[in-house]
Amino acid sequence: MILNEPILKNSGNNSNLLEKNNIDVALWMRFLQELKLSKMFAEIPDPRQQSKVTYPLSSLIHWALAACAFRQGSKNAMQTTLDGLSLQKKAGIVQLLGSHEKCPCSSTVDSVLAQIEYENFNQILLKLFDRLHEKKFFYNHVELLPDNIFHIGADGFWTHHYTTPHTADEEGHNTCPYCLPRKHNVGTPNESVTWVHVCVTFMLICEGITLPLYICPLKAKQVNTNQSDDGLKQECEATATKAVLPMLRERYPKLEFTFLGDSLYANKPFIKLCNEIKFDYVIVLKETTLKLLNQKCNELAKTEFYQQHYTYEEAKLAEDTIELTHRKAEWFNHAAAGDNVYTNVLRFEETIQNQNDNSTSYRGAWICSKKIFQHNCFKSAKTGRSRWNQEDFHNTAKNRGFSIQHDMARADPNLLMVWKLMVFIAFFAFELFRYSTVAIAARQTRSLMKFAQDMLEQLVNIAWETIQGSIILQKCRVQFRFNFSPGP
Repeated sequence: MILNEPILKNSGNNSNLLEKNNIDVALWMRFLQELKLSKMFAEIPDPRQQSKVTYPLSSLIHWALAACAFRQGSKNAMQTTLDGLSLQKKAGIVQLLGSHEKCPCSSTVDSVLAQIEYENFNQILLKLFDRLHEKKFFYNHVELLPDNIFHIGADGFWTHHYTTPHTADEEGHNTCPYCLPRKHNVGTPNESVTWVHVCVTFMLICEGITLPLYICPLKAKQVNTNQSDDGLKQECEATATKAVLPMLRERYPKLEFTFLGDSLYANKPFIKLCNEIKFDYVIVLKETTLKLLNQKCNELAKTEFYQQHYTYEEAKLAEDTIELTHRKAEWFNHAAAGDNVYTNVLRFEETIQNQNDNSTSYRGAWICSKKIFQHNCFKSAKTGRSRWNQEDFHNTAKNRGFSIQHDMARADPNLLMVWKLMVFIAFFAFELFRYSTVAIAARQTRSLMKFAQDMLEQLVNIAWETIQGSIILQKCRVQFRFNFSPGP
């Protein structure tokens, strides 16, 4: 649909209005209005002396959002685009930012954002989720949450790797609290130190879309940095999860959450935590984790009783692809993990064979908070495997125009984190936008990065009067609709 006949208040018989004169960036601007982002930005405490304020706080934050959402790669690239433009050429940017008659420069944006605690921008992510929930977005799109359960995933990733101190004192010692030291070639003449930044992202994982909910950067004092890279990453994830999941439960006491985790979380303390905060879970189980639990399940799996009553398999032929899919599940409910901790174990196998007799196989196992039965065993396996959807987010953040690894503010750790959060906010908004039917129709065959970059070009190359004349900006009320079916 191009808006599927958007609602026009007091419009009379306007159901046949065409949207042919809508411009891509006009669709984006109206979408931001519907998200109420300007209001959210304006609610952040403004640290400036108000008598000396030139630009509203929300307009400066919108400048940073535009640099990220339009996939400029850096604030300098955004500034280069704006440099040299006439006032007339900047009119569209000024309207997008809501900065009245002027367009701020990147240094002005930085000077203000540096004074704002990055946690304020984490709250914007949560407010965006609140906005969707209040507008019954998930209720109206049951394909995203078939059982009305919110799936939460967590994954840590390195945003930077420095060979010299990120920020340093007069003696050259690192002063950035987020830099985690990594020692190399210890005890040799080539011994050296590098520093990394580790962020743990908490994502809402749905059937057709993955959205960032909260970002937790780890400080050196929170973790043991004298361990391997893998060990450090795992400790960062575990430390962040213990802090963030209880916070989410406190903020949303009535929502049903299921945590989707890798084998790092298959341990007794984490199971206890989930039980305490009433978080369901589906967590990867490996043979090397919870060994006694695995051993007991292996023994039970050999008995005739379990083979008859606690296993299920099926074979289905897909008519459209002529593929034969064979699935098998076995489960062990109320299995002892030790120290009066009990959980449920699901084991799953799948083989897909095509018409050429080529086959692909998958085998996995999970611990689950909910009991497993014949009617839900395959659905539970699908839930566990959906955790993979989060992996693509970091690829997009790094390699598809958001450039999250670019150092936006080397001299100021807090400002650097603010810019990282702006990337996540831009991703959240643009990910929703791209699934709107107006964006799908407008984008056509362009890549998402090209689509985003083209909108900035439109903003500076098309007269604001023309953009302003787009029907979607003229309508008093607009109802966006979405299509989450598989597509490009």
